[in-house]
Amino acid sequence: MIQPADWKNFRVETISLPTFVKRNLIHWDLLRETLRRANGSVLEVGVGSGAQSALLSRWVPHTLTIDNDARIMQAALPNLHRFGPRARVMGADAFQLPFREAAFGAALSQGLMEHFSDEQIGALVREQLRVARSVVFSVPSDRYPRQDVGNERLMTPAQWRQIVLDQVDASRYAVAARYYRRDLEALKYSVLARRNLGSFSVLVTIDPRG
Repeated sequence: MIQPADWKNFRVETISLPTFVKRNLIHWDLLRETLRRANGSVLEVGVGSGAQSALLSRWVPHTLTIDNDARIMQAALPNLHRFGPRARVMGADAFQLPFREAAFGAALSQGLMEHFSDEQIGALVREQLRVARSVVFSVPSDRYPRQDVGNERLMTPAQWRQIVLDQVDASRYAVAARYYRRDLEALKYSVLARRNLGSFSVLVTIDPRG
């Protein structure tokens, strides 16, 4: 059983330009795959610091990020205003998104799914697939060296792919999962440590077949 996340341990702060650049470079694999699928509109589920939506909004005309935690949204607003003023943010429940079907080209999340059970992940993914053509998300991998909030499920790409396959209609959707190809987050560790650590993140993509 997955214990509920204690989001009080999740800290969001005003970030500097170097931090904004670093966070987006770390997650460039996620951003690139989202941009490929955006087709003019992106929904980010879970605002975090706002760094990803801020950058995406520079290329995607309709970029919206949602969260159900007013504290996190309030903390992210200065980052969005500074780095992505075209991005919009609103309060919403990720399990009941207040949008029409196929409203977005892509839905993304970073560091969200690992806090939920298989069934909850399925509900989140299916709801995102209702409002977006494709879903792209990243999670910390089995090689990630810590649990930031406390209940993170640290798993391999194969494990993540199987969870999603079990929760969606595989005849309608193609599911792929892999480690980030160039994981810049590992650069803060020594060369010797990086040999054993490998990639810290798993990228999952869900696309309609045909």
